[in-house]
Amino acid sequence: MFFGGLHRVYAGFVDPPLAEKQPGAIRFGLLGASNIAPIALITPAKSHPDVTIAAVAARDQTRAEAYAKKYNIPVVHSNYEELLQDPSIDAIYIALPNNLHYEWSLRSLKAGKHVLLEKPSCSNAEEARALFNHPLLKAAGAPILLEAFHYRFHPAWQAFLARVHSGPEAGRVKNAFSQQYLHKGAMPENDIRWRFDLSGGAMMDFGTYTLSCLRQIFKQEPVEVLDAKPRIFTGKPEIDQAMSASYRTADGATGSVIADLAASGDWPLLPSSWTKGLPRLGWPKCEVELEEHTLESSEGQVHTVKRNVILWNHMAPSVYHRIDVEDTHVIRAGEQIVKSWKESKHETAYKWPSAQSAGEQEWWTSYRYQLEEFVNKIKGRDGSGVWVDGMDSVAQMEAIDATYRKAGLKVRPTSDFELQA
Repeated sequence: MFFGGLHRVYAGFVDPPLAEKQPGAIRFGLLGASNIAPIALITPAKSHPDVTIAAVAARDQTRAEAYAKKYNIPVVHSNYEELLQDPSIDAIYIALPNNLHYEWSLRSLKAGKHVLLEKPSCSNAEEARALFNHPLLKAAGAPILLEAFHYRFHPAWQAFLARVHSGPEAGRVKNAFSQQYLHKGAMPENDIRWRFDLSGGAMMDFGTYTLSCLRQIFKQEPVEVLDAKPRIFTGKPEIDQAMSASYRTADGATGSVIADLAASGDWPLLPSSWTKGLPRLGWPKCEVELEEHTLESSEGQVHTVKRNVILWNHMAPSVYHRIDVEDTHVIRAGEQIVKSWKESKHETAYKWPSAQSAGEQEWWTSYRYQLEEFVNKIKGRDGSGVWVDGMDSVAQMEAIDATYRKAGLKVRPTSDFELQA
């Protein structure tokens, strides 16, 4: 297990096998010399025969040139618009500050480019509705636009959802929980995530993942934000350093999220007073409690089951993950319990049960699986069937906006760039 994990880390994140590029490979241009692009696209592209990283543009030309040299990107454009007008570029990867996502996604689409767009898709729901409902996306042969919720594309997440929603033991969702922490001190005080004008805040970063997870688990949109409690960044009353929120669906299911970009304390097995100022450590986690329901009924006895499912580390499942499934069985005769027992199992899913992609490997990261489906969509190929459609992205931003309103914080500011549907 240990050496398998090391191999997956090395092959997936450090030095994947180089694929021979095929004729007609999709040529990507990067908008921004971002920290996430090497993990999210540049490295995954090395092992994909149909993807080439062809160009980059950044606000700082010197930085763009250094970035291109470091990552072997052949072309550096002097600005974003010049890159969009490059006829050799097929697709654009956007990992700019959140407040620029709407404008440069729309500009890219108008230039006829496919767009892989980092989450959150936009600054707010108004922008999301204008972007994903734009006539450009409804025309014949329209470019492909995808909000990059990479975790959803990995087999581990889909195996987890299958344990929640499929099979005789899977009842209706009763309660769900999703958490994600970044330890205190990991993010400098001048980071763009702490700027309201750039649409920053915890709910716009880790919170997008936790809320997306909850919506996937519910399989429906929450109708009410029950509670939202921010921890405000010191000196910046509009910026949430952390957010805890809870939600309710139309059929009564509840769920909660914790997203913290500067987590500290709460170490296991130690007094809280000892660890209060220390960085908090912990795996990303999703946990679901399903309702007890009847499996069978005969001869005056009723056999019920109640399932709990936990997925550990859905954010980097290729490194390590585990799906814990616990089924509590009870046989009753009237009000009397005749027999009860628990069945537990631990599962992993580093690959699809049946071949979905040529060359699929256990070391494929969630980003590599995401890139596979993005290419499949552009090329018109069948794939895993996992996708994030535009209405999903709109509903995601609506839920984020509702969370901010419940927390008493302002919705992130709207761009003045051609806001039209």
